[in-house]
Amino acid sequence: MPYAVGLDCVGTDNPIIVEGAPVEGDYLEITWDDYTAAINCLVNGRHVCVVGGVFILDYVPPGGAP
Repeated sequence: MPYAVGLDCVGTDNPIIVEGAPVEGDYLEITWDDYTAAINCLVNGRHVCVVGGVFILDYVPPGGAP
């Protein structure tokens, strides 16, 4: 199953490894459809995020531009 954690981190492993280190945080299991949509968002310069246990596609960080 795919997972999401924090800002812009999705993957198929738990933990997700970035630059040789595991990403810390609360991992949320997401659907394959959400995983595919997340990859599309990231490729197009948009963000995804886990906030309060909810996975948000096309996330806009507070005070940030999309």
